[in-house]
Amino acid sequence: MNDQQTWIDRIIEVTGWRHDPEGGDAGWEQAEAELGVVLPSDFKELCRRFVPGAFYAYLDLLRPTDSHAQPLLRTWASCRQWAAGNESAQLWAPYELYEPDKGPGLIQWGSDQTEGEYYWLADRSVEPDRWPVVARWDGIEAWHQLDMSTAEFVYRVIADPAFKPFTVADPPRRPFYLPHWGPFPTSAEDWNALTDPNRGN
Repeated sequence: MNDQQTWIDRIIEVTGWRHDPEGGDAGWEQAEAELGVVLPSDFKELCRRFVPGAFYAYLDLLRPTDSHAQPLLRTWASCRQWAAGNESAQLWAPYELYEPDKGPGLIQWGSDQTEGEYYWLADRSVEPDRWPVVARWDGIEAWHQLDMSTAEFVYRVIADPAFKPFTVADPPRRPFYLPHWGPFPTSAEDWNALTDPNRGN
């Protein structure tokens, strides 16, 4: 078992998520053809193991096609269009957005319920599973470049209270995964039920 798979298993264990993985390509082949690069395998496996939804009702993965959120390709196209407007490119400085015919650049893979931004520093000369995560918890804050897999980053956001500034972990409360069909917790009672450390035991 590789390290990335271990992080996925940790996410499943800590959230208590139980659902049959989705089969098939799920649209990755077309997305990767348009991007001109293969995406990290652990990210695709996370999307396969978890139906569309959000970790801790907070962190959402961008997928090739998605009826409830912005798909990965459309997000990439929107960012590129935005960056084409002169001053707007500075929003990602000192990084640039990924372009198939250029050097390293950012591809967004996740979003959250506040202003967090989650990207890979994509580089065609580097194995995708070794791309670092580039993230900031707010659009006006500094970027953090982290030498870790997507799955490790997701795990630390939801389960590691020391993972500042990105963590939403709140020990002894338990992380959870909220599928898009699940009712969003709106009351303290809802949150307590979902984050009960004894849930599922």
